[in-house]
Amino acid sequence: MQDTLHFHLERFDDDGVYYVVSGVEIALTTDGETLEEALRNLREAVELYFEGDNLPKLPKIEVNIEVTAEYA
Repeated sequence: MQDTLHFHLERFDDDGVYYVVSGVEIALTTDGETLEEALRNLREAVELYFEGDNLPKLPKIEVNIEVTAEYA
């Protein structure tokens, strides 16, 4: 298992704003209506992903947030 897991966060404006977080090294995707909610959901999803693996600690989570000129 890696010490750090990388994720990519995207903002969508379809029928309202929401954020989607997708894993690079693992097949894990979650979302939220706010950036904070998406990141909380990511932490919970990672905990559930490794549940039962008896890890001494969870890997560090690194999230790449791409900001387009529209939102910068």
